[in-house]
Amino acid sequence: MPAMHRQVTDHDDIIAAIRASGVLSELVEEHDGHFIHELELEVIVYGRTYGEKQVGPYARLLVYSAGEEIIREGQWKRNAFYVLLSGSLDVYADDAAGVSRKVNELESQNIFGEMSVLAGCPSTATVKVPPDQEAVVLEIERPALRLLRKFPSFGKRLDYLYGQHGLSDAVEDIKNGGCGAFTDELIEKLREHSRFVVYPKDHVLLRQGDRVNKLIFIKNGWICRELISSAANTAPNPTAELIRTEGTEKIERDIAWDFLGPGNWIGWEAMEGEPNFQFSATVMGRTEVLEIPISSLQSDPALLKVMLEYVPQFSSADDYPPLPPANQKSTQAAAKEIATGLIDASNLLVMDMDRCIRCGNCSLACHKVHGQSRLLRHGIHVARPVKPDRRSTQHVLVPNVCIHCQSPECLIGCPTGAIGRFDMGQIDISEKKCIGCGECATQCPYDAITMIPRKAPAPPSPSRGKVLMSWLTLALPDAPDRVTETSDMLAVKCNLCQDTSLNPKGKSQKPAYSCEENCPTGALLRVNPLEYFSEAKNQIGVVFKDRTHAIGRNIHQRDVPALIIHAFAALAIISITWTVLRAADHYTLDGHLEGTWLTMRWFTGLMGLGSIAIVLTYPVRKQFYKRRLGPLRYWKTVHAYLGLMAGIVLLIHGGRDSGGLLTSMLMVSFDVAILSGLFGITCYFVVPRIMTSIEGDPLLIEDLTLRRKELRASLGLIDTSDDRLRQLVKIKMGRRFFSFRYLLRQYLKREDFETMLNAAREEFRADADTLPSQELRDSLMRAVETTATLRRVDSLIYLHQLLKLWLAPHVVSVSIMLALLCVHIIQVSLFTVR
Repeated sequence: MPAMHRQVTDHDDIIAAIRASGVLSELVEEHDGHFIHELELEVIVYGRTYGEKQVGPYARLLVYSAGEEIIREGQWKRNAFYVLLSGSLDVYADDAAGVSRKVNELESQNIFGEMSVLAGCPSTATVKVPPDQEAVVLEIERPALRLLRKFPSFGKRLDYLYGQHGLSDAVEDIKNGGCGAFTDELIEKLREHSRFVVYPKDHVLLRQGDRVNKLIFIKNGWICRELISSAANTAPNPTAELIRTEGTEKIERDIAWDFLGPGNWIGWEAMEGEPNFQFSATVMGRTEVLEIPISSLQSDPALLKVMLEYVPQFSSADDYPPLPPANQKSTQAAAKEIATGLIDASNLLVMDMDRCIRCGNCSLACHKVHGQSRLLRHGIHVARPVKPDRRSTQHVLVPNVCIHCQSPECLIGCPTGAIGRFDMGQIDISEKKCIGCGECATQCPYDAITMIPRKAPAPPSPSRGKVLMSWLTLALPDAPDRVTETSDMLAVKCNLCQDTSLNPKGKSQKPAYSCEENCPTGALLRVNPLEYFSEAKNQIGVVFKDRTHAIGRNIHQRDVPALIIHAFAALAIISITWTVLRAADHYTLDGHLEGTWLTMRWFTGLMGLGSIAIVLTYPVRKQFYKRRLGPLRYWKTVHAYLGLMAGIVLLIHGGRDSGGLLTSMLMVSFDVAILSGLFGITCYFVVPRIMTSIEGDPLLIEDLTLRRKELRASLGLIDTSDDRLRQLVKIKMGRRFFSFRYLLRQYLKREDFETMLNAAREEFRADADTLPSQELRDSLMRAVETTATLRRVDSLIYLHQLLKLWLAPHVVSVSIMLALLCVHIIQVSLFTVR
């Protein structure tokens, strides 16, 4: 086994190494015996203290021994790049068969490892020292890039290397898509003809009618295509801007538009005799492309022949110009997923709001595991068709939780390198390096990073009695204290529960996430966005279709364990019920079974008691957040089925005679528990679907309550001194909007908010015309809008309350049942003994 590398700590040696590096030598330039860039040099080499906060150093001088590995292919943990100072390095990459082969050799003054830092991707090759020599390497951490990019030679060198590596990767993708048709000679020619370009967001790549002079291969990113008909009276390229600012609803009907993702080609129509572009194209976000001049391609018949034969097979999405969307909702959903950057997430947390019961258990689980919740149930709302050919819509909320971007903006401003990409590909924060500056929190576009006091006082441990009462209470948990500390802060965010009791360090287990594990309905989970959002995946080339770094199961589409539980439980209930009924009919309830002491009444009683005992494990399971005990949704499903089975068996157990008063009360309490539980399950299934269909963006009960208070205050401020206006507002409007019928309309018609408001305005338009002044008419319309909005808010609050309405009678009836059950068992035991 090769020896470990050693670090040279002498600062003079490090400065000499920077001077000899070539690409970094500008950092140590001198004038009159003084370093020109003294401040930057001090931070990078020595480190600097600001107050009590340490920033830097960012440079390490390392000596690697023979055969030692510096970078491993596929490795995520790369928050530094390297400069080779002396010796040479071998570069290895896995071929199609998975065999590692030497593909290159690095000489001194070469930069390597920069692609992982800049592109946010795993290492594409393994770099190791040859077996017969050692290598001296300068390691530069990511934060130094901000300081070094100001030097012209370094910035140009870094951009050049990034472009060369990007070109090689893009050409390799084309080679892989060619099914072995591209020989090494053709690939080399393709490299010579091609140019790798990175375009910023909103760049107009081409305009409709421009002459086709190049082929464009999308390596990474998304492009919006639009075809404007002669009937559309609009400026070119409005679509991308409208999607970002106002949504897809504002796009004119005469504009055909769609999206192209990685693996697609633009300009292929020139090969089919079309000299001009038939559409315009705008970059939706930072996009990397490979451009091949058509004139250069046509000058090489061998390469052109292979391209003509295999490139059309890369994707079907780019075969035709954009068409008017066949499914408007699906295209709108894809537009939002792309424009917000969700589709490019490495690991995305989604909540199916049609399944979410607004219990807050996900936030509580996060708080229990990390000490503070990193999950806020606010964020980006996406309404998408369940299937392209169906009208039913799924409402997905992507909460303000880290999505572990491929190119994270939060990493750009961190002065210490505390935030970076770790072993599993997740973006995480090193508590030791974080100085609490908040730079990452301000840079994150998803508000996924929170600043908390580093030395928050530990809460006192509750007594056993309080712990027991917390298990039984129906009250909501107390809100955490407000953060008033402004110094000694620490940045925190979702880290996929790494290095917690759910995912202990060093143990190779399937990842588990506290929020997903403790969701009782399976509404929340981590997904691969390119798999989950199929409307966007369909716009990706074949070569890129299955590439993903995301972790998670798409249980919203098919939860196999849940299906197995449902099938097995239904079959078990039917089989057990049929068997028990047959046995009771054959033996009678009090007849002994095959000459034993056991009767059917004893048998059904013990079976019901056992079922109840297992049912009661569910509330116990809900108290454990830091251990892997299986997803809570499966426990809840088993809880419901066993409760139903216990109800059926105990109903048979009771027979036609209800017994004495206590036994009758026991059966009644058990029936109430079963019925209230069934009512709760019905509420869980129906209420969230009604709620999401009328609320627009998902709202918390706290938001709704505050909004209701604001609306009531606004309504009270409307001047109703005019008699006619007062009569309309207090009598006619009150009878109309505060009636039970209007409330019921919210649930039955399920109009969107704007449609409801327009209908309310039209109802009172004629009354407004009877008022003598425009001011009074405006006051009436304002009162109409406020009151209608208030009623919509009321309807949502009632739905939130309905989700919890069943819980109190269910818990109370279960408690009474358990007490009476104990009495019943004692009675039966005493009677048996006598």
